[in-house]
Amino acid sequence: MCEYIVEPKSRGEIRELAYLFRKELGLLDVLYFPIVELLDSMREVFPEFTYEIVPDEEFPKDIHADTDITRHHVRIKESVYDGAVEGVGRDRMTIAHELGHYLMLCICGFRLTRNFGNEEVPAYKSPEWQAKCFGGELMVAEHLTRDLSTKEIEEKCGVSEDAASYQYNKMHEADN
Repeated sequence: MCEYIVEPKSRGEIRELAYLFRKELGLLDVLYFPIVELLDSMREVFPEFTYEIVPDEEFPKDIHADTDITRHHVRIKESVYDGAVEGVGRDRMTIAHELGHYLMLCICGFRLTRNFGNEEVPAYKSPEWQAKCFGGELMVAEHLTRDLSTKEIEEKCGVSEDAASYQYNKMHEADN
């Protein structure tokens, strides 16, 4: 069960948000999104934002990063940060995911509520799905990648094979 519920957002709405964010950054035509550089410069735009690289042993094995929206603080596992710096797609996407949480909840002000009833939360109301969606749309911009193969997306956008396939399929769902 999802512990939190956010206001509903469609993939199209989140895609538009990622597009507008890229536009604000002057990165509309950039295939390989500079996610580590963005992380390092976030304080220039959002002075309250902080992040830290945390030794791997301080995180549970299955947690790669987390975002504290009350403190405007992101923590990233050291091996994940190092991997992102080296261009590892999964690690780059992890950082994009956490920045998605931060941007949507702290900057855009998407409403977040507790799921006290432990009700089943549809994807479009899940903060995890929304952050994953934002990360994918930011890293694999549809307007730049629609005509690329999954292999080209993986290589040119610096994402994992799984992420490239997932984004490719989402872009082409309506085509079928």
